[in-house]
Amino acid sequence: MNYFILNLAPLVDMSYCTMGDLPDSIRGKSYKIARGIAIGADYPSNTAWQMSDEYGGIKLPSLVCNTSSILVVERKLKDIIEATGVSMECLPFVMLNHKGREASRDYFIINPLGNRDCLNLEASKILWEGDEVVKLEKAVLDPDKLQDTPAIFRLKHDREQIVISHQLADALKAVNPTNIYLFSLPQVPTTKSASGSSA
Repeated sequence: MNYFILNLAPLVDMSYCTMGDLPDSIRGKSYKIARGIAIGADYPSNTAWQMSDEYGGIKLPSLVCNTSSILVVERKLKDIIEATGVSMECLPFVMLNHKGREASRDYFIINPLGNRDCLNLEASKILWEGDEVVKLEKAVLDPDKLQDTPAIFRLKHDREQIVISHQLADALKAVNPTNIYLFSLPQVPTTKSASGSSA
């Protein structure tokens, strides 16, 4: 099966709105939402998030661009993603327009929980500092690590990257969403010497 990285910050059609800075009520906890850690009861039920003044777009797309590495989608896409049964949080918020007035209550932050170790580290291009990943410059999947992989997941070596399966991509495309951009991930098996296997 093919897999795709979902672009969380598509600045292609500038007529679409872009979300601004995260509200103060969740800003200090945003790392959880961006990295697949449950925020749970720490997420305020009355969260309101305002569009960015830096970008003038006002149209409401299916996937909303933001610079916080957070997946933000309309209810229709939320329902499709949630129906996969993958462990996730679907966090509602009130979208405010540039003037601070309510624009919609039909958008959600999607936080797929956990992550998957599925990269071919030999073929991927990763900037390391000791054992820590500084930047994942090119992701290459190892097909041997994709057994029982869910329809949507985060990469262990870059948890801000959200990957979806071909099946989920097809389900999303079936409802003609706007502002959805996918990047296909190559798949290369890790060599036995690199994986530590013996003949």
